Amino acid sequence: MRSLDDFELAAYARAVLFGDGAVEADLAVPTVRVGARTAETEAADAGETPVATGEPVPEPLLLDGEWLLAGSVPQKQFSIERWAEPAGSKPPHEPAEWFRPDTDRSAWTPATVPGTVQGALAAAGVTPHPLLGSATYDELVDHGVPEHWPWHFRRTRIEQQEWWYARRFTVPASWEGRRIRLAFDGVDYSATVYLDGSPVARHEGMFGGPEIDVTALIAPGAEHELVVRFDPPPHDWHGVLKGSPGWGWHYGHLISIGLWRSVRLEVVPEVELAHPFVSTVRADADSALLRVRADVRDHTDARGTLSGTVTVRGDDGVVVASRSFELAFTGALTRFELELELDRPRLWWPFGYGEQPLHRVEIEIGGHAVEVETGIRTIEMEALPDWQGEEFYRWRFVVNGRPMFLTGANWCWTDPLTERDGSVDEHLLRLTRHAGLRMLRAWGGGIVESERFYAACDRLGILVLQEFPFCFGLPGASSVSLAAVDQQVTRIVRALRNHPSLIVWGGGNENELTRSGDELLLLAGRRTTALDDSRPFHRTDPWGGSVHSYTVYHEGARIDEGYTAVDGAVWGEYGLSSQCALESMAEFLDPALLEEWPPPAHGAILQHQAQFSLVDIVKQLRYADYGPIADWATFIEASQVAQGEALRFASERARSGSGDHTSAYWLYKLGEVFPGASWAIADFYGRPKRSFYLARSFSRPRSVFAVTNRLDWAPGELFKAEVHLANDTPEPLDASVEARLWDADLTVAASWSGPVSVAPDQRVLAHRFSTVVPGRAHPLHLEVRMTDARGETTSQWYWFNARQRGERIEELERSAPDELWEADLSPHFAAYAADRPAPLWELPRTRLAARAVDGGFEVQNVGEVPAPLVLVDGFPHGPGALLHDDAFGLAPGETRVVGMEGEVSVASLSVRAWNADAVGVTA
Repeated sequence: MRSLDDFELAAYARAVLFGDGAVEADLAVPTVRVGARTAETEAADAGETPVATGEPVPEPLLLDGEWLLAGSVPQKQFSIERWAEPAGSKPPHEPAEWFRPDTDRSAWTPATVPGTVQGALAAAGVTPHPLLGSATYDELVDHGVPEHWPWHFRRTRIEQQEWWYARRFTVPASWEGRRIRLAFDGVDYSATVYLDGSPVARHEGMFGGPEIDVTALIAPGAEHELVVRFDPPPHDWHGVLKGSPGWGWHYGHLISIGLWRSVRLEVVPEVELAHPFVSTVRADADSALLRVRADVRDHTDARGTLSGTVTVRGDDGVVVASRSFELAFTGALTRFELELELDRPRLWWPFGYGEQPLHRVEIEIGGHAVEVETGIRTIEMEALPDWQGEEFYRWRFVVNGRPMFLTGANWCWTDPLTERDGSVDEHLLRLTRHAGLRMLRAWGGGIVESERFYAACDRLGILVLQEFPFCFGLPGASSVSLAAVDQQVTRIVRALRNHPSLIVWGGGNENELTRSGDELLLLAGRRTTALDDSRPFHRTDPWGGSVHSYTVYHEGARIDEGYTAVDGAVWGEYGLSSQCALESMAEFLDPALLEEWPPPAHGAILQHQAQFSLVDIVKQLRYADYGPIADWATFIEASQVAQGEALRFASERARSGSGDHTSAYWLYKLGEVFPGASWAIADFYGRPKRSFYLARSFSRPRSVFAVTNRLDWAPGELFKAEVHLANDTPEPLDASVEARLWDADLTVAASWSGPVSVAPDQRVLAHRFSTVVPGRAHPLHLEVRMTDARGETTSQWYWFNARQRGERIEELERSAPDELWEADLSPHFAAYAADRPAPLWELPRTRLAARAVDGGFEVQNVGEVPAPLVLVDGFPHGPGALLHDDAFGLAPGETRVVGMEGEVSVASLSVRAWNADAVGVTA
């Protein structure tokens, strides 16, 4: 049966739309197949390595480091506005001519490259740091334009200017007589490049380019000046391949500008190898077939046929396959491919299914060599039985022939200022693996992620859907540069297609069909599928069977009402916003602001809310109202737990259909682009929230979980829950499963237990649990527990009837969230702070004990009743430190060992529960 994949691939194959003529001509060059092995080829393989030709290529000259920076208001010598002004009143316009080598740059600001204009100005003390305090709020309120727009949508003075970068450099004298290229890895977003006062390139696009042959302009041994003039950023993000949250529609405001990736000069070899691509045609335990492709550019026009070699090495450096070949040039550009067979290959797997060995593929021809690091693995997509037809993608992910259900999260751009060293990203990826989240959706509102990001995902075994940063609808082709789109998509695909962690390309976030003919996504799909036939391309998400849901939170729907109405093959986005930890707030707020409740409408508070208003806090209170909330500390903790509760309810509903009905969930989201409140389960500084640990509990590869349709049950009703056991591992699972319903006195009202067996990559409905709701039902707790054949136990604790809202809160919550924007919020804060029942905080008390053990500490419930939510305080979360568990439940007498990593003293830690006092961890 045809799927949406087939329909769209056929459309891309028929398409002739292009944006850039040079890209179109380049991709029209046919591929030369190097023939299958023959006796002559075998003899060549056994012979000596071909003699290299051409001079050795020196290392590139990096132009990173300190540059100089200055800004000016854009001026036009000639414009219709000037002609329309009355005679004699035309103001003098003096365009900046800072491209001139004789420009006085003594007053310019030092700027580090890679970096941004905003980061450089803050580092130099010219402006306050835009992510801290009320700096951006104050700037936009006092100086932002247009003034009639909401403050967070306006443009700062920095964003209204053009910005000039300049630096001097000297090329080594030894480069005399060589071909020299000037290459930019990241120009954000559009700019003109000048060399010694002459314009040499005009470029648009954040993800690579331009690359300029400057051989005729460079005198090795002499000093030169490079200047880059940046335009003010685009007025609108729609259709612009650029990270978009900074435009002020979500999370924060900072439209990045600058040389955000490296700049270099490089010697171009006479015979240049480019764009290597290694893909796995087929693979199993016995053999694998690799296809190797590359371009060869002859810059001399003097060669006919050259010898080349392809060598594949394992991660231990041992050669596992090699091939020699002869290549006859067909012109200035020759594109070739060949295949290699490997015996008993070491396959690359997502974590939990095997190891992540990386192979080095070395391609050499004519004295020039390139090396690619990749993994041997296949990715295929199968149709889910419940979602078939031309309106649905094939949604089941099959890696190395093994169908998988993929737990996952959305990944957001984490460093809009380009001022961090990458340690936070690496920490977040470690958290991803620690949480059991096997797949990340590199969300189309962020950026195309870096080589460093993908190299880390390759090592960690994390799968990635990479979307192009097209977000929230696309304009027609008349509103954007199709040439820039064409160039950028081509560069992006060629740069990342060798990474085994990348398994799907996406055309962007929430881009439904446009009125204009869908030119941008048609072009992106045509280019992507032509350049990379080893993985699928999905035009957008949600599309073709995937779903996004925000009736919970944005529309005020209650968790159970909102998520029981969702249905899709993949749950692509859903979740709640929550506040970050007090330790993180102290990094961007004046602590005095956290002493006030209700929160003041101070610019520093508003700047760091996800939608720039106290309405955000009121919306969070709707879900965090486990009891009276009258201070920041209570609110932060409750909002994070509520976020975890909502994510668990939705995620486990998705997982309960694994097999025939669902194939993945990607909760929204893992990390954050700006400091403050957000949908992330780990904040801007890499500190995991309580919701992160709840996500870890429901995303385990081997998970016991319960699915219900309701969170509130009245005494005498029939309580119903499905108990599932999921085994997303390659080994069978035999376990003892138990479910117990605890009443408000924390006594067992009903229970069930039994043995359950689950095959690899399967899930079973272990039991339909039902019982009459007891009289003491505010709250109820459902405990589900699994003990495997090795005696290892995991459990989850669910709570019901947890929110006793009262008439006043019920009345206020009947107003839709959209009605809050013009409302007086003081009645809301007063209602949530008022004294009222708090079922989860008023449970019968128990006692905890904690002591240090090797690698962590041990927590024991030494009381007579359960501790349904145990919390660890005092751990120094962030890069270099990892707490293995938090926000878990303990039955009476139960002990849990919590591991930790990093230089952490147990003396700083304490453990408590919502129904147990805090105790220190004894040595």
